[in-house]
Amino acid sequence: MINRVFARGLSGNAIDALRSASQTDGWWRDLLNLWAANGSPSNADGLRLAIRDGYLNFYRRGQSVAKVSVDRAGRPRLTVHAKYAGSEAARDTLAGYAKLVGHELLLSDGTVIARYSGVASLRSWIAMIDKNYSKPDGEKTLIDGLLDCPQNANVIDLEMALPAWNERDRIAPRMDLVTIEEINGRLTVVFGEVKVVTDKRIRCQPGMDGKKMPEVCDQLERYSCYLRQPGHREAVAAAYARTAKQMIQLKDMTDTDVKDAPLALEIARAAAGEPLDVAGEATLIVLCDPRHSAMHWQTHRARLMDVPLRMTDLKGSVPMNLGRLF
Repeated sequence: MINRVFARGLSGNAIDALRSASQTDGWWRDLLNLWAANGSPSNADGLRLAIRDGYLNFYRRGQSVAKVSVDRAGRPRLTVHAKYAGSEAARDTLAGYAKLVGHELLLSDGTVIARYSGVASLRSWIAMIDKNYSKPDGEKTLIDGLLDCPQNANVIDLEMALPAWNERDRIAPRMDLVTIEEINGRLTVVFGEVKVVTDKRIRCQPGMDGKKMPEVCDQLERYSCYLRQPGHREAVAAAYARTAKQMIQLKDMTDTDVKDAPLALEIARAAAGEPLDVAGEATLIVLCDPRHSAMHWQTHRARLMDVPLRMTDLKGSVPMNLGRLF
């Protein structure tokens, strides 16, 4: 049986290499300067940061702008999807990822698609995403809007993927966000899956027996099944304890508002070594944004609550406070 371990974090050597690189002008310092911490607005050019297993992702409205890693020689490396970094004219013909070598972005065959010209290049990639790959009322854009809200600073991860862990789940299922909350006096990791109220995946379509449940129920059950396996919750807790510590280390490398922004108390406590529990169920977060029609939603909602599953409806103004997910 496939059973890969859930992990997060960079090696100590990688952290040291990034700290050293942050002290000189270059692409890593440029990325840090555009980092918008969760709980603060991303505005015109802000990026969200997520710590992965051995690398970092910087996101713009849910799209991965840059992947950052450190090679065995201790050199920081940057890759970006070619469709973001190339020209507008070539956007539809570029596939795969480009790596930064010196000041040139190269495809795997050595083709140069662009030059890196400092933070102006990052802003051009962001502009490409905003223009061509994000919708104002799209799910990923709305999730980024959630992170504008100061009360949501306890979001510690985005686009979280569980490892492919058995014959059924060979492709890693993803969850939109992860929070750290205090539940009954204990810090707890909680997974959240976000859906817009009009998404067909949360709508109950009548089946042969009149009770066919929507796609999201299967998705949430797959997460619960993963967490029920021996050792999995412990691995998740250890991964996010490490993430919390390294979030502070990365924050200290910046010379922008991120460095002075208050860290969510829950994340700071986890970074200081307070034990973490992991909620056994994920929470469905339904965005009832005013730009979407919620016609007949209450009928679907009532049926979903019969499953039962954990669900929270977010309504009203943007940004919206997630509140307690569990």
